[in-house]
Amino acid sequence: MQRQTRQILSALLAPLAMLTSQWASAQSSPAIYPPPANPAPLPQADAFYSPPPASDLSAVAPGTLLRIREITAKAYYLFPVKGQAWQVMYRSTNRSGEAIAMMGTVLVPENAPITGRKLMAYNVAYDALTLRCAPSYSFVKGAALEQALIQGALKNGLVVMAPDYEGLKSYWTDGLISGQGVLDGIRAAENFQQAGLNGASTPVVITGYSGGSLASTWANELYKSYAPELNIKGVAAGGVPVDLGNVARKVDGTLFAGVYFGAVAALANSYPEVDPASLVNAKGAEMLVKAQDMCLGQFLTGAPDPLTAFAFQKMKNLTVVPDLLAVPRVKDVIAKNRLGQRLPGAPLYIYQGTIDELMPIADVDALVKSYCSKGVKVTYRRSINDHLLLAVTGWGKALDFLMDRLDDVPVTSTCQ
Repeated sequence: MQRQTRQILSALLAPLAMLTSQWASAQSSPAIYPPPANPAPLPQADAFYSPPPASDLSAVAPGTLLRIREITAKAYYLFPVKGQAWQVMYRSTNRSGEAIAMMGTVLVPENAPITGRKLMAYNVAYDALTLRCAPSYSFVKGAALEQALIQGALKNGLVVMAPDYEGLKSYWTDGLISGQGVLDGIRAAENFQQAGLNGASTPVVITGYSGGSLASTWANELYKSYAPELNIKGVAAGGVPVDLGNVARKVDGTLFAGVYFGAVAALANSYPEVDPASLVNAKGAEMLVKAQDMCLGQFLTGAPDPLTAFAFQKMKNLTVVPDLLAVPRVKDVIAKNRLGQRLPGAPLYIYQGTIDELMPIADVDALVKSYCSKGVKVTYRRSINDHLLLAVTGWGKALDFLMDRLDDVPVTSTCQ
């Protein structure tokens, strides 16, 4: 009787075992592509960037490597990045829970230790509505403005994953997609044999400034619910856009008005239910089309910049409503992308300039206060800096904080 029962169970479980084996095999065998041509084609013309069918994506787990190819990473067009570099495509998840493909770049420095390697997820502030400015393409082209900052991590022997966290459709300012893209990028790097990491037990830190800080803080807020198996030791974020509506109000009509205009176009792409065509006049419709090929502050890429295109313009002159930010469906999108609605999973270092032209410091103060009240360990540094200057001057202490977390130095906090 027992033998018969075992035979029946074996027959029932055999297909499941085979399916599990096939699933595991698919996850461990990414497609290997040849290096890109020199000069590399734009992502829109590069087959490596073309996503697999939805059925293939949904068949694998988030963070699964789909494709890899080795690249020659360059800094500022001329200088090779010492070490090895790969572009990787991996599986992530959109806001609706559907499987999507995402791109990232893995950098392994020459001085990376043979064992016990540690990982930094570095989130570039590429603020783009086009893949032309995606970090994965910028590393190949040599157009990554933040390479000098990333070099600090590489000099410390850290493996770096720089995800294209906006996704293949360039959903700039979409918090959920960005945060999940960062976390799945970490999973992908840990699944990547050539990175030499120790799977989910790998010590990880996350960082980013401005648009990169949006991705970093969202990743930290989603960490425990979306990727609790990861070993994230700390997160550093500077120039944090806490509330996109308040950022828009601050920059509207100023030199930085293009941030507002570009973000509206990006969120309209990500949230088609906003129906922007019904909210703008002819000039606004022209703006939405014009913005689709733009990136913020990425002048090395040659892409047009919303800062120069829309400087000193007022949004009210482009809409058929008196206040775009007061439209209920627009308010709903802004509310969904507001930071502070979830509990961060790792200790935080937040740095903010008191004369930041873009980010309202009151929002950052309130976010820190909220985190502290919930027991999150936060180190908060305010300094007399504007938005652009702090990106450079604030990086040293942010990196020190992250290296301390990786070295298991006890965490301190400025929370009262």
